[in-house]
Amino acid sequence: MNIRWKALLAGLLAPGLMGVSVPAYSQSDFYKDKILNIIVAGGPAGGHTRYARLIGPYLQKYTGAREVRITNMPGGGGLKAANHVWRLKPDGMNIFFGNVATLILAPLAGSPGAQFEPGKFGFLGRATSEARFLTVGGKSPIKAFQDVKKLNRPFVYPSQGTDEDFYTMAVLAHALGFQLKAVTGYEGNADTALAVIKGDGDGHITGWSESQGAIKAGDKRPILAIASKRHSDYPDVPTAEELAPADQKSLIRAIVDINETHRSYIAPPNTDAQATAAFRAALKAVMNDPEFIEETKKGNRPVSYMDGAQQQKVVAEITKAGANLTPILKDAVKAIQ
Repeated sequence: MNIRWKALLAGLLAPGLMGVSVPAYSQSDFYKDKILNIIVAGGPAGGHTRYARLIGPYLQKYTGAREVRITNMPGGGGLKAANHVWRLKPDGMNIFFGNVATLILAPLAGSPGAQFEPGKFGFLGRATSEARFLTVGGKSPIKAFQDVKKLNRPFVYPSQGTDEDFYTMAVLAHALGFQLKAVTGYEGNADTALAVIKGDGDGHITGWSESQGAIKAGDKRPILAIASKRHSDYPDVPTAEELAPADQKSLIRAIVDINETHRSYIAPPNTDAQATAAFRAALKAVMNDPEFIEETKKGNRPVSYMDGAQQQKVVAEITKAGANLTPILKDAVKAIQ
């Protein structure tokens, strides 16, 4: 069974997401009356924070913690927060929440900003994995992806740093055969989106939930899906794998698999086993809580749960499978240095 199907099945087999009764979860009192700190790899207005705040009260409910704090730590496309958590005491009281894809891709690229080994983190569970889109400005002359290859110049990409979107763009340019110029120095998705809307950049990659407002307002237009299949909301937008030449499809599949690790909770290496078990059980309970599921639907915040133990294995496998991306990723980093 390939990695993508393993990940998909892990999500589909979550009981609450199948519409069956929610079982009782075995949980310890490890976090009871303690303060649990969630370190979010992004700014207070970003998508990671919105999810962390949505999930936080339910984590408090199921862990029994006295308080679940949200601490923002933007920088380096998530690397600053990851490096911080890597060095923390492994007592389970400080947990990273952010995009795991960056944590996999940066070491593969040999990024000096990645001072950790992704497989040694303790993976506690994925909260969501949503389709990502390459979007352009609503007034852009680029109407479809085919127009990107007709520019006769590099596609200008505003970037917030060497995050998963930066690396994904590099793989897309290589596999789909277009020139790319990354312009760094932007602060978060809102900043890069504004640049695209104003015409300071040609386009950027963004998640489904974060893109809806601008697309519906006509400020942005999706031209490519970085996902394993077309999105039901945008059936006319092709996937990158559909457009890739046969000898490049494996590269696209690798980057899609890595991106689908998405927003997850991770702990420092060698975290207390009781803490790991307690957090995993609590997150599983949250993801199957009917009230929580209803709130995600009302807020248009889709969830796609993956169990932490399963995720630990999946990350190890996709990291190994992604090794063939290393030359492309390293060249992308060199191009902006």
